Amino acid sequence: MANLLNSHADFCLPVHENKLIVEHGGLRDIVENLSGRYEINRLHAIIQGFLSRAQRMQQFGFPVPELNHRLNQLRDGQKLNFQQAFEIVQRENPDIPGSIHAIGVRFGIEHYIACINAFLLRVVAHIAPDGIVGADGLLKPFFVARTFTREAILAECGRFLDELYAQPVTAAGASRWIDDTPLNFVNFDFLHALYPKMKFIHMIRDPRDVASSFINQTWFPSDQPLAVSVCAAMIRSYRALKDSIPADSLLEVRLEDLVTKTDETMATVAAFLEVENRFDTKMISSDKANIGRSRDFDAALTGAVNRELGDWMRLQGYLE
Repeated sequence: MANLLNSHADFCLPVHENKLIVEHGGLRDIVENLSGRYEINRLHAIIQGFLSRAQRMQQFGFPVPELNHRLNQLRDGQKLNFQQAFEIVQRENPDIPGSIHAIGVRFGIEHYIACINAFLLRVVAHIAPDGIVGADGLLKPFFVARTFTREAILAECGRFLDELYAQPVTAAGASRWIDDTPLNFVNFDFLHALYPKMKFIHMIRDPRDVASSFINQTWFPSDQPLAVSVCAAMIRSYRALKDSIPADSLLEVRLEDLVTKTDETMATVAAFLEVENRFDTKMISSDKANIGRSRDFDAALTGAVNRELGDWMRLQGYLE
């Protein structure tokens, strides 16, 4: 869906999955903590965590050249894709964190770093480069956070994103930008507070296929019962949040409908976004959609999904 929207002249998708917004260590954590109780060491850790996360995402791979050489050897010698090779090297070197997401490269390293640093200076009152010594040992550098109301820190986070996206959006001649981070769908409340006029398109998929997809990813254990449990918990979270934003801010689209009823579905999307229906639908592929991929699931696990989410699945047309 993000790629489809990006095919329209009004929209720009500079990066897939900007993991500095809703995920752990991102802007949501900044807002929730810097507008809460003031605890100097805790707030230092929140700011340090955001900065470290942003720095790791400047480029792909590892901060050690030898590990990147090893990664490339695996890709060339064993014909592995990037994520497969990365997982091997990361498991061999658990104490040296790398990154499989490089949003800094997409935004342009210099622009990306400048936006991060400008944001840091706005949310920090003082930086002690030599650090302080406390119960947790030497904290270096040490960041003393400013105090904010929730509205004020939300405004700073919005300003950071506006600055970060301004350059690629202008270059593309677009007027709006897109983010397709999967966890956005359980963070509607925060995102709506950040951008009250934001539009959410939530892609719905057969939960059995979602659980099947989980166990084939590097970021999830190969455990089918666990995949069922996590999938059910995430959908329950989404349903609990769904009514927290205005109805005209949210559009639900079934993946299956996008593939089998493409013209009708994209007409609905265009109307929701208030743009002409000028999307490049040639990129839609039933093979890439992997509809029905859960057919290899154990029958008992398929039954578990049906029991956990039966009412939701019937509502969405996945069960009779």
